[in-house]
Amino acid sequence: DMKCLVAYSSVGHMSLVTLGCLSNISMGVKGALFIMIGHGLCSSGMFSLVNVFYSHSGYRNLYMNKGFLMKSPILCLVGFLLCSSNMAAPPSLNLLGEVLMFICSYVISFC
Repeated sequence: DMKCLVAYSSVGHMSLVTLGCLSNISMGVKGALFIMIGHGLCSSGMFSLVNVFYSHSGYRNLYMNKGFLMKSPILCLVGFLLCSSNMAAPPSLNLLGEVLMFICSYVISFC
């Protein structure tokens, strides 16, 4: 189910946001803010993309939606860009936020 796949990708982002908010360091809060904004943009786009796939095929199953690259290459390109941005590929807000969060967690570990 593609909708569940998008929803489960939020769990990792939310744990980093929790770390940033509870760190009480300005770098951690800034990183959490970048992750929240980037995740909000990517996830809403991915949910909209799943809805477009569902409206075209009638299925939310990933296996049943194969062959969309031949039908709509632009839609698949948008999906690829949204997925790569969601997993913090450069240049995305998620990458900047995750780098700030990892630096913040490194600083916290030595306090």
